[in-house]
Amino acid sequence: MDNPLEDSPQRAARILAKARELWAADSKPACGPEGYREAATDLVGMESNPDAGQKPVQSPVRLAANGQPIEEAWLEENLGNSGGDMNELDNKREVPFATRKEESEDLEG
Repeated sequence: MDNPLEDSPQRAARILAKARELWAADSKPACGPEGYREAATDLVGMESNPDAGQKPVQSPVRLAANGQPIEEAWLEENLGNSGGDMNELDNKREVPFATRKEESEDLEG
């Protein structure tokens, strides 16, 4: 399989031919085929490597059974009240774990 980003005379000729084809299909505007070079480059790259978008990518976050991302509990640490005993809710823990260590110990065992 050819590298779609590697320059070669054959690839340049294919891009120029595709640009002329796109330019002609668009009723030959004043910009000329050079105005279609970027689109032609993209199309030639897709034609030379049609399966490029089909390779699975591992999710960077854990996913639940329903496909929704699972957020770590420690993400909530900075969302607490900024201070003071304004009401009775201020003294309650807003996240299920006090520290990341407690979270990892509880989730492991």
